[in-house]
Amino acid sequence: MVTRREFLGMLGGGIVGLAVGGALGYTLAPKGPSPEEMAGKLPGVPSEPLKIGGMWFLTGKFGTYGDMAKKALQLAVDEINASGGILGRKVEITLKDEADRQNVLQNIRKMVEEEKAEFLIGIDSSGDVLKLAPVVENDLHVVTVITHAATPKLTACNKLHYVFRISMYEEPIDVAAAKLVAEKFPDVKKVASIGPDYAYGYDSWAIFSTNLKKLLPGVEMAEPMYSKLGTEDFSSYIDKMLAYEPDLVFSSLWGGDAATFVKQAVSKGLFDRVKYYLNPMLGATDTLKAIGDGNVPTKAQVWGSGRYWFLYPPHDVWPLNKTFVSKFKSRYGEYPPYVSATSYTAVYALKAAIERAYVMKGAWPGQDDVVAAMEGLAVAGPMGPVAMREDHQGVYSVFWGRLTKGAPNYPHPILTDIQVFDFGEVFPAPGQTAVKCQ
Repeated sequence: MVTRREFLGMLGGGIVGLAVGGALGYTLAPKGPSPEEMAGKLPGVPSEPLKIGGMWFLTGKFGTYGDMAKKALQLAVDEINASGGILGRKVEITLKDEADRQNVLQNIRKMVEEEKAEFLIGIDSSGDVLKLAPVVENDLHVVTVITHAATPKLTACNKLHYVFRISMYEEPIDVAAAKLVAEKFPDVKKVASIGPDYAYGYDSWAIFSTNLKKLLPGVEMAEPMYSKLGTEDFSSYIDKMLAYEPDLVFSSLWGGDAATFVKQAVSKGLFDRVKYYLNPMLGATDTLKAIGDGNVPTKAQVWGSGRYWFLYPPHDVWPLNKTFVSKFKSRYGEYPPYVSATSYTAVYALKAAIERAYVMKGAWPGQDDVVAAMEGLAVAGPMGPVAMREDHQGVYSVFWGRLTKGAPNYPHPILTDIQVFDFGEVFPAPGQTAVKCQ
């Protein structure tokens, strides 16, 4: 496990590295005005509540993601309102369901134009975020903080103004996966893969395979397989893997699909035949809860990652994570997955940027003022300090951990033997990506 000295050392080196060539001047989020100042009604601050709009999958097979995001969002809003709101304005939320697939863009517009949301957060799907970004940038002109959608194309292939991403995206996680294999499993000779049949699945495999080939040039790779979201029977995919006889399986399946695949792969004996299984989306407590201790493989090593893990940074190293986990667990009876941490952090990032912009302007800030305040901001989240780069991508350390039974201490499997990668070694430079932008 990472020690406090090692964690702080990584932070120092990484933030210095971020500033190279950029003169970015990252700062932790400033303290807002005192309750006494806010009670006196700060000049230029509107009296009505500040409304934030959010969108995630709230129903259907992936509804647990939205439910966990909503819970963390409410936790943050309640904390902020209890301490006086944002510059004295009470925060309210309005939500839409991303599972309403035909009306994603219409519902985003509705939140801004009819329900008067001043800022937006959320979005699960990479495909949706790529459709949404041009609408926000060209039409709505509202600061939007992405909390989940992971495509590199959002920040690497576009010059963004109003859109920011607070969460880790797939590229550094997949780069770290390749480094993990090369460093810990150099005996790998054959690799098979399966991912969701849309942008995230294609991009994740492209990033991992490209980087692994550089590190282990002799590795043989099977033709990648892709399944539709919500697939209930993975038998045919598993049979192809068994026939190929890989040493390692790389899977970017997520949510219910990831859990279904693992349980069926256990049943069909895949984990008795392969040495290693890697899934960059496995570090979600809702997914692990669905898998259960009874399906943790005993022969193959199973490794997972994510945008956040509730036991990393270690609670004795980063107390904010301990406090967040404790509050979430006490209020909701379960441990927070990564979409909870990123959604929680997104609200505090907006708060920090609005307060910072107010100080600079001396009046309630407009959208462009908040953009200027978000650029170069670093905000403390449960996952550690998150620094916003010039490309509007938040950066922080990447972890991978080995799947282990959680009993008797936890109600679901957990990730142990945590391997940490400083963001300076796995994040591509701004504007660079292993995937094709067109």
